Amino acid sequence: DGYRRTVDKERTRHGGSEAFEKLDEDPRWREIFKGYAFGVDYREDRGHAYMLSDQDITERIKIVKQPGACLHCHSSVLPAYREAGIKAGAPTDDAHRQEQIMKGFEIVCAMPYGEARKMVSHPVTCVDCHDPETMQLRVTRPGFLNAIQKLAGSDDPLPHLPSIERWRKDGRKGDYDVNSMATRQEMRSFACGQCHVEYYFKGEGKLLTYPWHKGLKAEQIEDYYDEVGFKDWTHKASGAPVLKAQHPEFEMWSQGIHARSGVACADCHMPYRREGAIKISDHNVRSPLLNISNACQTCHHFSEAELKARIELIQDCTRTLMIRAEEAVVALIHDLQQACQIPVPAV
Repeated sequence: DGYRRTVDKERTRHGGSEAFEKLDEDPRWREIFKGYAFGVDYREDRGHAYMLSDQDITERIKIVKQPGACLHCHSSVLPAYREAGIKAGAPTDDAHRQEQIMKGFEIVCAMPYGEARKMVSHPVTCVDCHDPETMQLRVTRPGFLNAIQKLAGSDDPLPHLPSIERWRKDGRKGDYDVNSMATRQEMRSFACGQCHVEYYFKGEGKLLTYPWHKGLKAEQIEDYYDEVGFKDWTHKASGAPVLKAQHPEFEMWSQGIHARSGVACADCHMPYRREGAIKISDHNVRSPLLNISNACQTCHHFSEAELKARIELIQDCTRTLMIRAEEAVVALIHDLQQACQIPVPAV
């Protein structure tokens, strides 16, 4: 029932789950994204129940030929991966399930979006985050499984991910296996980090890849992109190569006070609630501002009104800084545009 309620659309001061057009709310983005599909359609995300249908209706897929890689985080895609993997020759028995999935992942990523879309029917479902036999949390997305091994193998300190630090301390024996080594509290963030991340489509095969090879910080990700020579697009007005961070919530959480304090994504966005005598996570995944009593007051013992005021003050300050940065970028674009029109004197 909680998951079904993600169809609800409720707006907070700076976000929420109402699909308003961000380009109308902040026209600077049209200039910043000029020449890129997000400069035509960039809406606020709705709830998980809409994650597949919203991908179908966005104007972006009409402007740019999207690959099947998009379905990695917009659908319950494991059956499609298994089907494609088996057709490609992976053994058909359950013992080779992961081999089927990983092979199918490579195949579906490279397919045209319209062709791959026929292979899926549902947005995220229970099996994407839970073992269907035990209901224990699990990570299923190949992009995350590949990336977390790269991250674990890096030298970036990760004190907020104790299972990785233990694996490193024990001599890095074998591969880091998130599903057998991570703590339950880590899994309450890893399950979300399967999709709420920065990513890019790697190479001709459009393999969905999280750029965590050097770490999770913005400068480490930028360093990786510089090393591999990746850009999201060339800006139509300035001619500059540009990177666009997609939705790096996991990376941003990793740098914050909540991660350092051992607080998981689910603690705030899926706080515990009571069903009779049972305590369960609320699967109506939403902004903590819409559920302050359960999401915030468990740890922060202040009134709901005070917490809401403090949160919105922080958000207002952050938004002001973002606007200042946007205006600076727009000014830079105009300066570059004008500079390109000035004739270069002959030597």
